[in-house]
Amino acid sequence: LVPEVQQQVLKGMAQVAFDTAQRQADTHTQTGQLARSLQLKPVGESAWSVQHDLQHAPHALFVHWGTRPHIIKPKDKKMLRFPSGQGAGTHFVFARFVKHPGYKGDPWLVQAADEAVRQFDALVRRVQAGG
Repeated sequence: LVPEVQQQVLKGMAQVAFDTAQRQADTHTQTGQLARSLQLKPVGESAWSVQHDLQHAPHALFVHWGTRPHIIKPKDKKMLRFPSGQGAGTHFVFARFVKHPGYKGDPWLVQAADEAVRQFDALVRRVQAGG
């Protein structure tokens, strides 16, 4: 591909990957923080990066790649505290530790990259047609 077409196609693929990843990441959220942490950034003159800002969503890697079963312990306190129940029946539960069962993960960035590759031919045709 000529350099101008190549740059436009790469940008289009990055946008497809970003949009797809954002839709999929948004299915794993209660606050929207995971989807909002997703970023599309230029890398050099002709490359793009789709990534999570781990300062805003440090849990992104665990949700994306999954975890093995593990024990969760408090870092700075003696007990963990978390809400239980809904509505007027909400109350706090206290525990010294919690046995997390693990999580399979949902690799939306990998799936988004696959989607961008699937759309490559269509993007090339669109850019070459001037659209």
